[in-house]
Amino acid sequence: MIRPTSVDIWRLLLEGLVDCAPALRWCLSEGEIERADRFIFERDRTRFITCRAILRGVIAQNLNIGPADVVFAYGEKGKPYLEDWPLFFNLSHSHNEACIAIHPNVPLGVDVEHIRPPTRNNWIALAQRFFSAAEIQALSDMPERLQSKAFFACWTRKEAYLKLHGLGLSLPLDQFSVNVDPDAPAKLCSSEWCPDDLGRSTLYDLPTNSGYRSAIAIATTDPVTIHETCISGIESFPFFKRV
Repeated sequence: MIRPTSVDIWRLLLEGLVDCAPALRWCLSEGEIERADRFIFERDRTRFITCRAILRGVIAQNLNIGPADVVFAYGEKGKPYLEDWPLFFNLSHSHNEACIAIHPNVPLGVDVEHIRPPTRNNWIALAQRFFSAAEIQALSDMPERLQSKAFFACWTRKEAYLKLHGLGLSLPLDQFSVNVDPDAPAKLCSSEWCPDDLGRSTLYDLPTNSGYRSAIAIATTDPVTIHETCISGIESFPFFKRV
């Protein structure tokens, strides 16, 4: 019997955390502090510090080291990873939510998005800029009242898949397809870029607060069990009290 693969999901509610940024800054590297200081808006700076510090805390807790002792290496497209430890992780944030995904030995990618009005005329027009022909057709066939939810279901599934491979938006989004139906299980339907992924990667939707959508992609077809922890304040992440 195949044992389920366990993925730890840490959901960060940033509204209750951003005031903690000054107290968390100490555990960041010089490069991270320089990056934080380049943000023009204080809101973006504090969110970056908070997310990065808690990411360090989550990793440190898994490795039994201090948050400041976590050393990141970076892939060609900037995805951070651990060079000397068998632990895979990914971070995403949007508006007032962030999500950290952790697995001890399987690569993964995570995305969270704040559902918001379209920046163009409608979701179909925006999808035509990025999505595959199959996804555009599926979105067009949906009732207009469901298109916003479906657009972000599609987007987070696609973004999670890209982040699994550490690619960001460097790979054209029309080179692979996911299912668009927001009420159906997430699925990688095709990949012109990497056809073998259909037999070795899996997508999952994640629970979120109202107004958000989230998904993970993981490099296994084994059954997956999700363990979620919600952090709404530093008091709900006691690891930092011990360091």
